[in-house]
Amino acid sequence: MRLIPSTPLSCLGTAVAAVVIGGVVLVGCDVVDLDLDLSLSAGGDSPEEEASASPSPEEQTEEEAQASSFGLPESCEAAGAAQIVGDLAPGQVVTEESGGIEGIEDAEQLSCTFSDGSTEPGTPSFTLVFTSGADPSANPDVVRVPGAEAEMNWEVDVDVDVDTYHTEDSDDLGGDLEYVGTVDGSSRHLYLQLPGDFYVTAIAYFEDVERGDLERVVFQAAGQIRD
Repeated sequence: MRLIPSTPLSCLGTAVAAVVIGGVVLVGCDVVDLDLDLSLSAGGDSPEEEASASPSPEEQTEEEAQASSFGLPESCEAAGAAQIVGDLAPGQVVTEESGGIEGIEDAEQLSCTFSDGSTEPGTPSFTLVFTSGADPSANPDVVRVPGAEAEMNWEVDVDVDVDTYHTEDSDDLGGDLEYVGTVDGSSRHLYLQLPGDFYVTAIAYFEDVERGDLERVVFQAAGQIRD
């Protein structure tokens, strides 16, 4: 399934990124940050400028403390997934998958999918994913939703919205948010990137779930696994 972003891809100086999530290819436009040194000085940056760019020992200590404050839960029950998802679950059947991620060294993941148990294409599901050591928004092999493979036997163009942003809650956790959703509402993904290369993802397939509800889920899940 090839998805085309709803925003034009004619962004000047941008790079096109293809993301496959749950078997769905999401094509987005990502800003290229060009760090240009426009200084006319032949000597380059002064030692004082170079020193000021390096984080202080206090900042490094704070970053290390944040990175070590999150841990991968042992199970969906230990993560309190059912309580966190609550009424957003379209059924009481829970499919749990955990372990390493193929092709990514030292990466691990726990996936908790709620549905009515059907594997037919178009079946509503809600998935809460905890990932350590890999970015699920950029790697096609990271986030997999049980039963989604049956939908991938054809290609169709679908518009998607991609939005990277912050909230007070994400700032409190030292994290970033990225929302990726199809314009037709069939798929909604919200990624919370946390310190220490740790991610919490909420995914709604074929459910009318508001972005605010997805935010509530990832923030509560992050709080549940915070030491």
